[in-house]
Amino acid sequence: MNDSAKLRRQLHLIRCLDKPYTYPSLIQLHKYLLDHDIEQTSLATVERDINDIRTDYDISITYDRRQHGYFLDLPTDDEDISNFREFVRLLERRERLELLTQSGRSVAQYIQLEQHNGFRGLDLMAPLWNALQRRLVVTFNYQAYKDQPAEKRWVEPGLLFEYRNRWYLDGFDLDRNGERTFGLDRIVDLTMTPQSILPSRQTDYRAARRHVIGVTAPPGSPIERVCLRFRRPEAEYVLSLPLHNSQQTVAETPTHVDIELHVVLNHELEREIMAYGEEVEVLEPVTLRYIIINRIKSLSKIYI
Repeated sequence: MNDSAKLRRQLHLIRCLDKPYTYPSLIQLHKYLLDHDIEQTSLATVERDINDIRTDYDISITYDRRQHGYFLDLPTDDEDISNFREFVRLLERRERLELLTQSGRSVAQYIQLEQHNGFRGLDLMAPLWNALQRRLVVTFNYQAYKDQPAEKRWVEPGLLFEYRNRWYLDGFDLDRNGERTFGLDRIVDLTMTPQSILPSRQTDYRAARRHVIGVTAPPGSPIERVCLRFRRPEAEYVLSLPLHNSQQTVAETPTHVDIELHVVLNHELEREIMAYGEEVEVLEPVTLRYIIINRIKSLSKIYI
């Protein structure tokens, strides 16, 4: 089966069944797909896709007997609706990327995509989304490093997030009795189990990540005020593409711009600062300033 074609069909069905409701029948849904240049589609394919959307994404598609048609039965909770919209946007991004990738030489003449393997593991998004919605434990083999054998993991999934074109899963590792982060590109043989996540597990993974740049987020790490001074014109780039959602400008002069962040100190933050070289200076906190000073000293030993 062509996964790209299936994804495209399913996205069009979701759009057609979404608000404002028109309650299309199977025949009308089939015509809708044909009208959007999705050919080689039968009524049986449409019916199968509807069932797959229900099972793969835990999205409720209901047949209204009074209207004689189908509709997307969305949750009433605002946060659940927001999560659903976010997930659909993710599927749309994947669809666009696959269409560009498959368009071959004609697109390559005009568009250059970054060369990375960041989209490895995106086939796991649907089953992980399903497990998150149903609050079920998943198992998988995880290979942290290439030279190490894969290990079986039993995990209560908590949050899917993206960083630098790679996708990660935050969850509670039942064997290691602690919160862990897993790269989707290192997960194989994913299975959703019938075992439910413990009701007592109340970790708010989204809140825990709110003040984190990157992946590394040691539990219990304090949120600190980080003040950075950027020289112009490099400062304009940081202002147009903030380092973090908490970024605020605290001072501006003709020569520099001072910004503040409220984040956890971690390796990724250090890497972001080091990437700007002499164009940035850490003003606060003092601990981070000395960390960067020591990294610069270590770096200088390589070249001097």
